[in-house]
Amino acid sequence: MAKQCPHSTICLPATSLPRLVVVGVGFAGINLIKKLRNKPVQIVLLDKNNFHQFQPLLYQVAIAGLEPDSIVSPIRKLFQGYKNLVYRMVEVVRIEPETKRVFTNIGSVPSSYQTINL
Repeated sequence: MAKQCPHSTICLPATSLPRLVVVGVGFAGINLIKKLRNKPVQIVLLDKNNFHQFQPLLYQVAIAGLEPDSIVSPIRKLFQGYKNLVYRMVEVVRIEPETKRVFTNIGSVPSSYQTINL
């Protein structure tokens, strides 16, 4: 698959599909991505962590009721087998809806649509 890597942009597979940039892998982001699996859209997931943390049970880890790995899921495992998903571990620094670009600490991502899921 060809890569789309103009100067100062994040390398992504070239596509003729609409590109949805999902910022953050919270509950909303996970559910959105699951609903769009196998749909005609390229999903680009941007998150500063490579895991999803189930925060409602965080207190259980603090009081030694659960092991930390019971409330954490690696992003790549969550979306294993998703052919229309590209994940990049980056920190989003700015979003420009008018130019349809998301700027990160390593470059920018052009998009057709953007969603923020903190």
